[in-house]
Amino acid sequence: MTNDLFTKADLDQMKQLGITEDEAKRQLAILEKGPRWTILERPCTPGDGIIVIDPEDQERFISRWQEGADKGRLSAFLPASGAATRMFAFLQHIRNQVERVTLEETADKIGQSMDDYREFRVFVESFEEFAFFEPLAEVMGKAGTSLQEKLQVGVYNDILDFLLEPRGLNYSSRPKALIPFHRYSNHYRTALEEHLVESAHMVRDQKQRCQVHFTVAPENQAEVESHGREAAEKYGERLGVQYELSFSIQSPATNTLAVDLENKPFRKLDGNLLFRPGGHGALLENLNKLEGDIVLLKNIDNVVTDERRDLVVRHQRILAGMLLEVQDEIFHYLRLLKSGSLGANDVQEVLDFVAHRLNPSMEAQLLSCGDEERAARLFRLLNRPLRVCGMVVNRGEPGGGPFWVKDASGRLSLQVVEQAEIDRGSPEQVAILGASTHFSPVQIVCGLRDFQGQPFNLRQFVDPAAVFISRKTEEGRQLKALELPGLWNGGMAYWNTVFVEIPEETFNPVKTINDLLRPGHRAGQAGRRNH
Repeated sequence: MTNDLFTKADLDQMKQLGITEDEAKRQLAILEKGPRWTILERPCTPGDGIIVIDPEDQERFISRWQEGADKGRLSAFLPASGAATRMFAFLQHIRNQVERVTLEETADKIGQSMDDYREFRVFVESFEEFAFFEPLAEVMGKAGTSLQEKLQVGVYNDILDFLLEPRGLNYSSRPKALIPFHRYSNHYRTALEEHLVESAHMVRDQKQRCQVHFTVAPENQAEVESHGREAAEKYGERLGVQYELSFSIQSPATNTLAVDLENKPFRKLDGNLLFRPGGHGALLENLNKLEGDIVLLKNIDNVVTDERRDLVVRHQRILAGMLLEVQDEIFHYLRLLKSGSLGANDVQEVLDFVAHRLNPSMEAQLLSCGDEERAARLFRLLNRPLRVCGMVVNRGEPGGGPFWVKDASGRLSLQVVEQAEIDRGSPEQVAILGASTHFSPVQIVCGLRDFQGQPFNLRQFVDPAAVFISRKTEEGRQLKALELPGLWNGGMAYWNTVFVEIPEETFNPVKTINDLLRPGHRAGQAGRRNH
């Protein structure tokens, strides 16, 4: 890189964001060279990387969860900064493409065989089932327009405008956390409210305190915080808990430099460099600053109604209890190693533990060492953040899955891998990807403190090369964007990892608005309208 790559104005811009020149040059080098592909060895399957917990062990893990919760060790971490744009994308597309939005004219314009039309038909036919029905009727009524009349006529232009645009509910731009997800007999709940209810069942301590942290977008921070605190007061009173809410925004220092298609820094029309948010991997810094103990990480859109909560909560408790049990064993061995009192019998015990509870490939690394080197290496391998991740049977949902991954030295580790990290030009890698049986629903329990109770510096356990590069547009021009190592991908690459199979009924994401019509989001006949 040349010294005149950046102007003084560029350097001032970076300084304002908290980004060094060296870091910007490092990002440029990655963008020019391209990402390093993740090398899959094989998919994780039950008995080979994925643990299936025996029914008789489940109650023991639930008891361990209860002990940890009572002591106030647990908290929830919920990434909630994303807008609901994708949820309503097919509706926005139809509104933009069809002049008079009816079922018939949409079919003519879009085509009956197209996904957008099929989704639209489902949406229209089930319209009154959605939890936003009442808020929409109210906002339209205040503007002098009747939702019921529009539905009877079957022309949806105004309905979509009031649903999606700023003159109405503006859902296409609002954070997903604030979207009404579920209707009950006399009220509805947003995604954020459902997470507060769920957290009361998961992270409540003996003093009835409940710690919940949301990451939010700067432009929505005030609105999300206001809604969160109102909801905390309401559900705190109903459920007998005292919520301790905290909020954070993604640090501008985690933004990444964009380049044009010639790998030159992308400049906006005003001459300034373009820095973009670094993806969900940037939230590792938020998690790091939280300095939590046992933290439950879950996507904001993965919630269920009260009717289905017991199953979800039960298996989250099992995951948390298992982490606490494994963590206790790790801490025991670390204390022995620290004190130098690990005997010959203990060494074999540790090796067995590593092979059966963490990663069998670690054992081979340790057997080739002398005693002194083995103890030092074992300490390094065990003294890392720990995560226990729920895995469900793959039914074709988009996203990452559990794999055995090979590093440059040939060592194997358990990783959550996204399709974008795989070299799709390699038939061998594509075949391994296609053989995957399980999917990561991002239900992760994280152990973030060491055996002495000190918070880990999570930055030390990231694979900085595990980045994503995507194509975007800005001001009508194409660009290449760099995303930081994903929060639960490269961001946790050097954690100790345990994968556990959980029922697929515990996974209820809302990627499009019609996902709210799935069973996990239905509150029963009592919560439905009859018109």
